[in-house]
Amino acid sequence: MINFMRQYQLPNLKLKLILLYLLNLTDIIFTVFLLKTGVIIEANPLMAIILKSELYTFFIKGVLPALLFLYLYMRLKTASLHMVRLTNYCLLALLCFYLSINLLHLIWFICLPLFL
Repeated sequence: MINFMRQYQLPNLKLKLILLYLLNLTDIIFTVFLLKTGVIIEANPLMAIILKSELYTFFIKGVLPALLFLYLYMRLKTASLHMVRLTNYCLLALLCFYLSINLLHLIWFICLPLFL
């Protein structure tokens, strides 16, 4: 696991981008399910507006990140070593952030029967 985090070769960064995208998708899926229970509300005011429309939600959390990650991956192919390392650190920070958000969602799912 430590080697995975330290390595910043292109195939490894590609895997980190895919993991980040999947965590992003699970975040929105968990959020939508939890919002439908009526027990929680969206903490992000901007996302609360976006979640009112399924089309906007799909675009903002599904299509837009995929396009941005694809663009980033293409740019990494010609990036300097310094930028590749910096990107690796940023991806690791984002992976930790989204892992914690998804963990909080899972905790909410476990606690949900207490509130219903």
